[in-house]
Amino acid sequence: MDLLTPDEAAVLDGVVTALVEARRGIAAFQALEASLLASAMALGVSRADGSRGDGDMPVREIAAEIAAALRVSDRTVERRLVEAQRLATRFPATLIALTDGRVSRAHVDVIVAAGERIEDAGARAVFEQAVLVVAERESASRLRPVALLLAERVMPTTLTERHESAREERRVEVQDLDDGMAQLLAVLPAALAHGIRARLSAMATAVKDADPAESRSHDQLRADLLSDLLLAGEPSGHDADGQLGAIRAEVHVTVPVLSLAGVDSAPAVIEGSAPIDPDTARVLCAGAPGWERVLTHPVTGTVLAVDRYRPSADLRRTLRARDQRCRFPGCRVTAAHCDIDHVHDHAHGGATAHDNLAHVCRRHHTLKHHSAWTVTLTADRTMTWRSPTGREYPESPAPPGIAFTTDGDPPPF
Repeated sequence: MDLLTPDEAAVLDGVVTALVEARRGIAAFQALEASLLASAMALGVSRADGSRGDGDMPVREIAAEIAAALRVSDRTVERRLVEAQRLATRFPATLIALTDGRVSRAHVDVIVAAGERIEDAGARAVFEQAVLVVAERESASRLRPVALLLAERVMPTTLTERHESAREERRVEVQDLDDGMAQLLAVLPAALAHGIRARLSAMATAVKDADPAESRSHDQLRADLLSDLLLAGEPSGHDADGQLGAIRAEVHVTVPVLSLAGVDSAPAVIEGSAPIDPDTARVLCAGAPGWERVLTHPVTGTVLAVDRYRPSADLRRTLRARDQRCRFPGCRVTAAHCDIDHVHDHAHGGATAHDNLAHVCRRHHTLKHHSAWTVTLTADRTMTWRSPTGREYPESPAPPGIAFTTDGDPPPF
């Protein structure tokens, strides 16, 4: 169904073109601002003289001058001076990409956050080169897990070593909020944290399904169920039929086979999230009821096939391993929460086969069927979304959690 007339589509086309150019201009001005702030920071650092005991006073002096001119807090300016210096000196290629409008400020923040722990300049440059390739085609939210994995690959120490140290910092805190509320913060190993949320989400969905009149949101239900479980030991306030207590968490982890065997120390990856250490991954695999073997291309990392030692819905697993998330550009809804959609409508002869199916979240599934947006899926698994204005947006499958390269090849992202 076409919702836009040709004239309306032409107007929208002009608006989108102008917005793209405006975003490039905004990125260029943000890069200019960062460069100017970095220059100011360099001036302050060069004037600092520890022997005089002035410490960071020159930087504070400069921050105060800029803050007064811009009518903002000098503490805010001082923080931005530090951030600008970090970007200009440690991530110069990223600053150039921002200047050119190839990435947004949000992409820059993700890149710097993932790579700031890489102390070796050469390793950081390798990371920056690889991550920018992904940043130029993905949204900032999708970039984050890939950036963390790419950063992990160039770290001088293994994730296992760093995880052992970080585990010592696990804790539970309470931070008081306004209006009689408080925030409960638990710092835990990633696999446990994701597992806890997954179980609470499954319970919340079960409560919603059991009572159509349930008015609480999933966030509210997760909070109420967490209170039940921690204070009563079971979801007593919600489990009238005894079903919720049987729900267990489901966490999907991709583990390199050599790491599973203890031969290598390459990290595993929680679906759609950050890397986890191989020791934790091996513990999770030991208790798993079944494993999926994912065959990937040796250079590109593209998922070619999935099989499993126990009979199940092979096609669904293959699609989930391939897609990992909604296939609309920029969307990060995980495959577990998406519909499996026939690209060519089944009602019009579309086959129920891997080359005609893809994961699409409910929002974009509805968009596909009830607007002028159209989709094609090619043999290399690229989905191309065509907008009402005629623009085409190719969407490749999510990069796999684990991929391998031959010597000298860049990372397959």
